[in-house]
Amino acid sequence: MQKLNSIFLRTFIISTGVLVSSLCVFILPGVAQETAHLNPEVAYLQYPILLGMYATAIPFFYALYETLKMIAIIERKSVFSSRLEQGLNYIKYCAYVILVLYISGFFLLDYSNALPPLVAVIGIVIIIITTLVATGAAFLKHVLIKSRLNVN
Repeated sequence: MQKLNSIFLRTFIISTGVLVSSLCVFILPGVAQETAHLNPEVAYLQYPILLGMYATAIPFFYALYETLKMIAIIERKSVFSSRLEQGLNYIKYCAYVILVLYISGFFLLDYSNALPPLVAVIGIVIIIITTLVATGAAFLKHVLIKSRLNVN
């Protein structure tokens, strides 16, 4: 049963990575082009915004990689490993980097009066989800440390 769960988790994480990379390669440039065409007054921000979104994809993919490594560690029955704690730290830091990039981009666009409502809504959703991921990773790390102290 546990092997089936880890296979399902790996499949889900890999398919999430493939989906996000497909969005980055195929969908984002077209959306940026269309947005620049619809809003010519902010068309000069097309490539900086696209670059900012690609910059946030790097920590996202690293967090997925760390998650796959953590699943491999759990499969080896070393649940109380310090490597799991380190992996949770990396995921939390990746979430912080994404948060900083999106919040700074959000304020930068708002300051220059170039923040379309759809981009604002998408940005707020991503900020909320990233905050939840960072909080969840910190909570899991706390639980892992607490349970490791109770076992010893």
